[in-house]
Amino acid sequence: MKRALIAMLLCLMVARADASDVIEHKVKKGDTLELLAAEYYGDRNYAIFIMVANGLDHPRALNAGERLKIPASREVTADVGDSFESLAAAYLGDARRAPFLARFNGVDAGESLAAGAVLSIPFQITHTAAGVESLSDISAAYFGNAKNAQLLREYNFLDKDSLQAGESILVPIHHVRVRSSKLPPVDKASQERSEKRRKMVEEAKEALPEVRAAWRRGDYAAVKRELTRIDPDFLEVGPAVEIGVLLGAAYVATGDADSAIASFRRVLERKPSHALDGYRYSPKIREVWRRAGGQITAD
Repeated sequence: MKRALIAMLLCLMVARADASDVIEHKVKKGDTLELLAAEYYGDRNYAIFIMVANGLDHPRALNAGERLKIPASREVTADVGDSFESLAAAYLGDARRAPFLARFNGVDAGESLAAGAVLSIPFQITHTAAGVESLSDISAAYFGNAKNAQLLREYNFLDKDSLQAGESILVPIHHVRVRSSKLPPVDKASQERSEKRRKMVEEAKEALPEVRAAWRRGDYAAVKRELTRIDPDFLEVGPAVEIGVLLGAAYVATGDADSAIASFRRVLERKPSHALDGYRYSPKIREVWRRAGGQITAD
């Protein structure tokens, strides 16, 4: 962020960072706001966010020993059952912000979330207008350009393009991330989920070619043996759906309709829109798939 934009922001803002999204830093001799921004964010121009978090309305010298709050995006490892909606509600304040959380992480919001996946949660700044302020000006102050004015409007569910004095909005700082070396250690449960995801991805990659061949030759016992050791909740949607359909079909072929329905329902939980190709599967499999609540593309 250029100095002119920093000055503009300081003139506009009555702002605060979410207290739950900060790292505490004990100032050392020689520390400056710009050096801390470079240390934590890799860019000294982001010192403005440290100023906001600490209620500083102008740059000043730092005193050794004082404690500063460093606004930080957080890394969250998804658990089984987590969704963009539930995580947006927990960390961004509203489940309706799920599409933004997906977008900030470069993921399709229409896809379900794999357990063990790591998402970056942006820190948020509450900006309170000191006077009449346009969203374009607020965007320019925080992002360095006016292009995110529409994002601010949609993120805050507004039907207008400016704020009156005293009105507040949340500004998601998704483009600034703390260096990984500066983030707190990952908790044990998150590490275990990430490790399980890595393991399941490797096992699925190894097993699927063999399972497809076993299905083609009618070796349904082999299909079940290989796939029941893989937890599809930890896979991306594509392989999770393929595994669930193959496993469910193998259960049907061996006369276990209840297990087939359970497998098919897990598929539909991950991808409710998935429809079975009627030309590829037998009438018996199609019938059990329908009982599970699924649709057929063609009969």
